[in-house]
Amino acid sequence: MKLVPGPASVELTNKVSSILGLRLTELEHRIFPDGESYFRYVDSVENENVVIFQSTHPPQDKHILQLCLLSSGAKDLGAKSVVVVIPYLAYAKQDRRFKEGEVVSIDVVLKILKQSGVDKILTVNIHAPWIIDRSPIPIENLDAVGTLASYILQMNLKNPMILAPGKKGEYMSATAAKVLNADYGVIRTKRNVNTGTVEIELEGIDVKDRDVVVIDDMISTGGTMVKSVSTLKSAGARRILVGCIHAIMVDDADKKILSSGADVIIATDAVPNKYAFVSIAGLLAECLRKL
Repeated sequence: MKLVPGPASVELTNKVSSILGLRLTELEHRIFPDGESYFRYVDSVENENVVIFQSTHPPQDKHILQLCLLSSGAKDLGAKSVVVVIPYLAYAKQDRRFKEGEVVSIDVVLKILKQSGVDKILTVNIHAPWIIDRSPIPIENLDAVGTLASYILQMNLKNPMILAPGKKGEYMSATAAKVLNADYGVIRTKRNVNTGTVEIELEGIDVKDRDVVVIDDMISTGGTMVKSVSTLKSAGARRILVGCIHAIMVDDADKKILSSGADVIIATDAVPNKYAFVSIAGLLAECLRKL
């Protein structure tokens, strides 16, 4: 097995290689003055099972194209198979047509990756898991919620309540609550397809004088999380911890979340970020051992 560190996930690839005891494949990479990416496999990948690590966080388009170059290049150089580890899979939010005439972006991205020689995708907490069944490439979706919750377990919570928003909310909050031995519930959300604004409600959830953990698979602009935290603060929560797998944090989302009343933000290293107190390297290494 050859581990290839894509430019977007070098640090994470190093962690996984240390756990597996495998040397990283030497890769020459540079950016031309006009912004184009250059790659050269210094080590041979002929007849090898190649594993390319490349998350697709912002700038998404650049990171996806780099992944396509690496995958297609490996196949051209004789790789036996190409597995891509994409901890954060971009464009999964556009998983269907919400309005007439929209492009279903994730379907396009998956087709492009298929054409670029990708044989399998390993990802972590994909935003729309229901797309897996229709993907032209086999996708293995790893769950890092338990890993995140295990870290939070050390934080001495008082009478904790675990909450998560959206369609995946019950699964995520229940999974974390099992680790934390806590109560759990769902933050109901409704998004306006035209404006993108989100309405939330805490129907039947009592958080007064309790430590509340709000978990989501990703935080991008932070709009949903800011509203959730503000509402929980108004409802009398003692302390509010925000946890997420993918901390994208555009437009100072983290500052807005902390200003709205959150005490701390905890994230994984699925994408590089300053709140990455939890590593998914062990989770990925365990999966790759099975391959």
